[in-house]
Amino acid sequence: MLFTLNTTDGFLIAESTPWGRDSVFYRMFHDPAYGQFSRHRVVYTEALPPHGPLSPEIVAVIERQLAGDPARWRREMLCEWTEDQNVWLPTSLITLAQDSNLNYFEATARPRGEFYVGVDFGKHQDYSVVAAVEQLKGHLYLRHLNRFPLETSYGAVIGYMKRLQDDWKTVRSIYADQTGVGDYIVEDMERSGLRSVTGVNFTESSKEAMATCLKEKMRTADCTVCGWRGQVEDLDGSWRTTCPNGCSLDDGRLLSLRPLLHVPYDPDLYAELNVERFELGKMGKLLFSHPEGTNDDKFWALALAVYAAEMEPSPASRPLARTI
Repeated sequence: MLFTLNTTDGFLIAESTPWGRDSVFYRMFHDPAYGQFSRHRVVYTEALPPHGPLSPEIVAVIERQLAGDPARWRREMLCEWTEDQNVWLPTSLITLAQDSNLNYFEATARPRGEFYVGVDFGKHQDYSVVAAVEQLKGHLYLRHLNRFPLETSYGAVIGYMKRLQDDWKTVRSIYADQTGVGDYIVEDMERSGLRSVTGVNFTESSKEAMATCLKEKMRTADCTVCGWRGQVEDLDGSWRTTCPNGCSLDDGRLLSLRPLLHVPYDPDLYAELNVERFELGKMGKLLFSHPEGTNDDKFWALALAVYAAEMEPSPASRPLARTI
């Protein structure tokens, strides 16, 4: 935009919630090379009455809800950049996977494609979440995400997936969390007419495999011009956004790389993806957790769907779960 501003004698106003440090907005706020910008930090207290429309009561509710995720409170309410310490998916990586052209499909839609579904079951304290990704030319697109209210019965969640599989063509596989629920949940799903269901017990090994698969799909990208595919993480820890071979568009702009996983702009999903923490256990396994008062059900539902797409054999070697 710099050249456009130069030819029109225009000006630019940039505003954002602090997010990743590997961004133009961060450099605008901190880099001396962007010193021509007038910088302003507006925290929530400046928008309380009589200066602004924020309700103190609602702010108090938000503060209680984010008590387990102080980094998000500081980021969204105090306008502070926060470090991604022990976070499995850093904010910069999540932002890289955002696809502004992508929108969720409604459950009642009848899209055609190859879909993989992940379901993380919960009931009393955790939510049940259904995620569906589409596999298209080696990329995965998050097409549907639904979180059910607490106390929703397993039967209602199963019925929802049955409707999804009946209406969407083609759902190749459903990976379901059966931890704490037991094998019977898969049997119930199959008795309800769901096909190609795989139950997954959440263990240290399986969670590491699913979380790693999710992260690899986000940190691997390809170039549509030369076909290069590789990791987007540079040696200095930053994220590569353009083709290392210098591929460009017709107008001369460098071509942006496309991560293999695409997610819509969804702040609530971003928060849950960023909330998952990890540490190395004494047996050498990665241990995953989330701060008290936060949720990671969307994280694991998406991880299950992505893992299903990764683990399924080729279509030629397995019958399709197809609705005619």
